[in-house]
Amino acid sequence: MTANKSHPDEKQQIVDNVVYRYSTAWIHELEPEKRWRHYWHQQKIMQGWIQPGEHILEIGVGSGFTANYLRSKGFKVTTIDIDEEKHPDIVANIVTHDFAAQAYDHILAFEVLEHIPFEQVETLLPRLHAVCRRMIFISVPMNRATFFHLDLKLPKLKPISWRLTRKIGAITTPHHFWEVDFQQITRQKLEATFAQAGFCLRRREEVWGTYLFYAFERCDAR
Repeated sequence: MTANKSHPDEKQQIVDNVVYRYSTAWIHELEPEKRWRHYWHQQKIMQGWIQPGEHILEIGVGSGFTANYLRSKGFKVTTIDIDEEKHPDIVANIVTHDFAAQAYDHILAFEVLEHIPFEQVETLLPRLHAVCRRMIFISVPMNRATFFHLDLKLPKLKPISWRLTRKIGAITTPHHFWEVDFQQITRQKLEATFAQAGFCLRRREEVWGTYLFYAFERCDAR
């Protein structure tokens, strides 16, 4: 299977005739405000579930912000990424990586799972369940675009945020294999896939009408 490169920095890895496409250049640029807001939502979805001293596996290094922030708060973090230029602790494709050598208290996979075919997600989750002692935190894109938004901050009242979104009907990000609400991949299907792998839904937040953030816990953790 072949694919045309969509970015001059793009790299590819082919596993079982599936082309995994990724790039590095963006991590060397100053990130926009929306990206910083993503980091805040990552911390928010984990709040109350993680404790300093625990061991966290982060799948997908990105700019390295999340791992560095958690380390500064007293967490032990191991990172894994397909791209060696992002300098992860483990260079590997999670589709083929053997996770069995180490167990982790929690696993993070923010904006990662959509970068592998959904059928591979279905086989990956039981493998992650085997090495995850408690929580797995993820975020995934919805196949939606915002065409109008309004944010109000009024005295003595909570901020008001209002957004109108619409379904795109196509995947426009070249590196995504799937998105929630596109074709057969619904929110219900995604959550059922985690349930089948032994993870129970503990928290779900829709952000900007275009992203879903999740906290799942091993169903047998309590």
